[in-house]
Amino acid sequence: MIAIATVAALLSCAGCIVTASSYDAKVREVEVLRDAYASSNREKSRLAGEVETLSKQVAVQEATIERLSSRDKACEEAAARSAE
Repeated sequence: MIAIATVAALLSCAGCIVTASSYDAKVREVEVLRDAYASSNREKSRLAGEVETLSKQVAVQEATIERLSSRDKACEEAAARSAE
């Protein structure tokens, strides 16, 4: 009877050790994933700011192209009128 109780106690403790070990591994895994998620969010925010900056630069360049195209067209018209 005592042998059965001893075996049962050993098996239950071993199960607890394995369970605790698995739990600790999962906790570490969750911490790693949480850190990676936070890092991903920081990178997303940084890239969003970069996209905004680049979008503003594109808008300025498009406006410059439009202005230069208008000047070019005006110069061509002026040259055509003076050639007549």
